[in-house]
Amino acid sequence: MNLEELKTTILNLDHQQQKQLMMEILPQMLPQFCTDDACLDLIRKFSNDESIKSYREQHMDGI
Repeated sequence: MNLEELKTTILNLDHQQQKQLMMEILPQMLPQFCTDDACLDLIRKFSNDESIKSYREQHMDGI
């Protein structure tokens, strides 16, 4: 399977399966390839305050 086929397959998963991929598989993979500043900066962008603002608002900031 090439990269494009893999990407298409992942994007066609239902949301629950995509979440499972992110929660279970990605953490196992990250230490193997995310070892430089560029990769770490990208990961930080996913979890910055602005990107999770709506989640915090919906869940009253964990209250």
